[in-house]
Amino acid sequence: MLNTNDISLSSSMQMYLVKIKRMSAKTEPVPLSLLADSLNISPVSVNEMCRKLDEMALIHYEPYKGASLTSEGDALASRVLRWHRIWEVFLVDKLNLSYKEAHRMADTLEHATNTELANRLEEFLGYPQYTSEGKPIPERGETITSVQTIPLSEVAVGSQATFQRESPEPALADFFKQSGIQNGTTINVLARSKDVTLLEANGKTFQLSTSIAERVKMIEQIPKRSTTEENTKTKARNDGEKKKFEKEKAMKKDLVKTSSLKDLPIGGQAVIVSVKGSGAVKQRMMDMGLVPGSRVKVVRVAPLGDPIEISIKGYHLTLRKNEAKNIFIELTREN
Repeated sequence: MLNTNDISLSSSMQMYLVKIKRMSAKTEPVPLSLLADSLNISPVSVNEMCRKLDEMALIHYEPYKGASLTSEGDALASRVLRWHRIWEVFLVDKLNLSYKEAHRMADTLEHATNTELANRLEEFLGYPQYTSEGKPIPERGETITSVQTIPLSEVAVGSQATFQRESPEPALADFFKQSGIQNGTTINVLARSKDVTLLEANGKTFQLSTSIAERVKMIEQIPKRSTTEENTKTKARNDGEKKKFEKEKAMKKDLVKTSSLKDLPIGGQAVIVSVKGSGAVKQRMMDMGLVPGSRVKVVRVAPLGDPIEISIKGYHLTLRKNEAKNIFIELTREN
């Protein structure tokens, strides 16, 4: 077997291997016609390069079928992908470039990188595991495989999963940012009702509506072995959160109903029980955390009565009254 650390490839060869690696996630072997279109290179040139890579035992090329990576070719492609994605993290996080700009520049920088530079850059960035788009960064010497994601709504209660953001809607991205949740964050699913899922991340609990949980991508985690003491502590914490969740649901029996959020006076506190309406307006409100079970407080109201400012989950939001009227709440006895 070849030692991939000893192989020096031209930038063109690297480009071919990475492209085949990426396209193999959808079709394998990769037809040369698709490869040529993707690289914007003539089929004749693609055929010549694939034959050369086949002679180097980096790909397996079958005429009229296509190309697939050998284990050595896969290792080299993963190495270049690692360099590429580390550069993406640097360009987005440290230079504040958009992902599109960072991806374009990383296409060039990956070919001017070596293992030592990539390792130092990785250390400088704090050993990131994911890019801003939720793409996994291979560890040193690791080959990367395609990652299967599932909706958060399908993660079993009592299980853990890793948050992976994929082209999020702006409002949803802001919500996770404010909640301190980023790519690679472990999320524990504590409880779930028909409309709401109770979660724990970074030592804090929060709730998501079912409609939002269905749009959040997660990577399932294989449970790790832990000590009896750790299991006991985890079970006690989760049981405590579940009891709290059930207690809050039971509290509805001791609540006094009011018509909607627009009727709540300044300083008034309440629990959201439902969000009516449809379309983009309703979805925007739920994306901002206005979901059943969330506690809200009216902070101030404009002189003419519109808009109103509320506090929810530690941050402030401003709503028009025609939006607030569709949010139905229940006052606690304290009000």
